[in-house]
Amino acid sequence: MAQNVYDNPEFYEGYEKIRNHPFCYNELIEFPVMQDLLPDIKDKDVLDVGCGMGKFIGYMLDFNPKSITGIDISNNMIQYAKSQIQSDKVTFHVTDALSYATNQKYDVIVSSLAFHYIEQYDTLIKHMYQLLNDNGVLLFSTEHPATTATKQEEIWHHEPNEYNHYKLDHYFDESERTIEWLNTNVVKYHRTIGTLINTLIDNQFVIERVQDTGNTRLSIEQWDEQKIQKVNNRPPFIVIRARKA
Repeated sequence: MAQNVYDNPEFYEGYEKIRNHPFCYNELIEFPVMQDLLPDIKDKDVLDVGCGMGKFIGYMLDFNPKSITGIDISNNMIQYAKSQIQSDKVTFHVTDALSYATNQKYDVIVSSLAFHYIEQYDTLIKHMYQLLNDNGVLLFSTEHPATTATKQEEIWHHEPNEYNHYKLDHYFDESERTIEWLNTNVVKYHRTIGTLINTLIDNQFVIERVQDTGNTRLSIEQWDEQKIQKVNNRPPFIVIRARKA
């Protein structure tokens, strides 16, 4: 089971402030790409894995899906999502992705920045495959392998008068990474780009799109030049869309 730091009250309070900021990375960098790659969900059954505070569910409701199921390991996240979304099309469950059991099949599965918290990636992808209808779509984002590669405490390489760059030490060491975030040791798992993609192929998915996330129209409009250049030099996320063959 993935680590559940989001039910730690102090951590959750700090995260909620970050996630609700209109100019955060999620809103300006990751979310626009997920929106662009979302397939047609009209009259479709959708599963959101690691739905968090329900922001993507709220967005998807505008496209008239048949149903949306949101699952998350954090009770705090689910309770917040329930407080924000009132729709008879939406149901929520507190559960981790690998433990989620249902007889229902889905036309589309989405997941926003959750898969890097799960150690058993191959098992996860197999589970997603079983939950999808034939020709169903899996769309997910994860932290870019360039951001998770190094096992050093200091993840940046500093050059005088230059922008900092991610260290790529230990890129091929696919294992646990622990970082300090919001005064908490957060566990995530580093995978190479090859593993992210080839595991999907090995489990009979057809890759439709791979998107390294850079600046978007929104980030260019809202951020200062220094922050824009930071993202130009270092991709924070990767988004993948694949179809069940």
